[in-house]
Amino acid sequence: MDKIKILVADDIEETRAVIKKMLSLEDDQFEVVGEADNGQDVLNLIPKLRPDIVLMDINMPILNGLEATEKITNDYPSVIVIIMSVQAENEYLKRAMFHGAKEYIIKPFNYASLTETIKITYEKYKERQMKLAKGEMRNKEGKVMTFFSSKGGVGKSILALNTAVILSKEEKKKILLVDMDLQFGDLSMLVNKYNHKTILDAVDERQLDSYESIKPYLYKYNEKLDMLFAPGKPESAEYITKDSTQKIIELLKKEYDVIVVDTGVNFNDNTLYILDESEKIFLVSTMEIVSLKNTKLGMRIMQSLGYDKNKVKLVINRYTTNYGINRKDVEDVFKDGIFAMIPEEEKTVNISVNKGLPFCEGDKYNKQKIGKALEIMCKDLAN
Repeated sequence: MDKIKILVADDIEETRAVIKKMLSLEDDQFEVVGEADNGQDVLNLIPKLRPDIVLMDINMPILNGLEATEKITNDYPSVIVIIMSVQAENEYLKRAMFHGAKEYIIKPFNYASLTETIKITYEKYKERQMKLAKGEMRNKEGKVMTFFSSKGGVGKSILALNTAVILSKEEKKKILLVDMDLQFGDLSMLVNKYNHKTILDAVDERQLDSYESIKPYLYKYNEKLDMLFAPGKPESAEYITKDSTQKIIELLKKEYDVIVVDTGVNFNDNTLYILDESEKIFLVSTMEIVSLKNTKLGMRIMQSLGYDKNKVKLVINRYTTNYGINRKDVEDVFKDGIFAMIPEEEKTVNISVNKGLPFCEGDKYNKQKIGKALEIMCKDLAN
C-alpha cells in the first residue's frame, strides 16, 4: 500500500516535531514529506512535494490557515486539508469547512486521535481526490446535470422537470430524470404518478445488476424521457446508500445521453456523489435575501469541493425586482455571474403543479416568458 504523504504546517517548531514523531510510529503508513511555519510556504511547497494531506494550523503568520486552505481548495483540489486548532466552537468549525477543510482536529490531541483522523479522512476522500488529480474525463457515458439548492422552496424541482422535458424534444437524445431528494422528493406528484414504483423498490428488491433489472422501476414519460422517482416517505431515505446510488447511476449513464438529477438541500453522501459525477451543477436561488445568503454559502462549499465556475452555474428562479433587489445587486455578490434568470410566472407554475403537467409540455411552451427562458438556458448548455 502506498504511504499517505503528509505536509505539516504549524508556526511552532515544537508542535511540528511532536506531530512528526507521532506519525513516525506508523512509518509504514505515513510519510511526512515536508513542513512549513506559515500558509504561504505551504502553497509554495505543494507543487514540489505533492502531499495527499496537509495538517494545517489556523493561527500562522503571513497567510493564516483558513486563507491558505481556501487557496489550496481552488488551486490544488486533489489535496486534502485537515485543520488543527485549539478553537472548538461550532462556528469556528463551520468556517474551516467553508474554506475547504475536509476535517478538523482539536489541540491538544494524542497519537490515536491524530492517526485515526488522518486515516479515516483519507479513506473517505481519496477516491474523489484521485479523480480530481487525474482530471478524469467522462468519455462516451451520458452527461449528468444536477439541480441543487442550499434552501428549500426555490422551485428547483420544477426547473429540473421542465428542463428534462425540453431536452427530450431534441432529436436523437435519450433523457433520464432522477429524483435524488430522497426525503422530500416530489417529482412523481408533479407528473401525477405518485403511486409509481421508486428507487426504494429497486433497492429493496435488489434489482441493481443491470439496466434491464432497473428498467421496470422507471416511468416512461415519453419516448425520449424516462424518470426514476424518490421514495414516498422521508424515513425511507436511510435505506438508499451511496453504494446503491453509485450502482444505479453508473448503469444508467451507459443508457442515456443526459441524466438530469434533482437533489435535496443537504450535502449528504448521496448528494456529494451526484455532485462529483455532474458535468454541470445548477445552483438555484430566488431573489429573496435568505435564499441568496444560503446560495452564497453553498457556492463556498462547492468551491471547497474543487468545483470550478465552469461546473457550477447560478440560476435565479422567479426573477422579479419586486423584492427590492435587482440583477446588479446579485451580480455584485456572485462575481462569476448568473447563468440564467427564470422570470416569475406564478399562475403558470401553480396550474402546472396542480394539474401534474409540466408547463414546457406541448409545442407552444416557448410563447411564455418562463418557457422561453428555460429553452434559452437549455440551448446555452451546448455552448
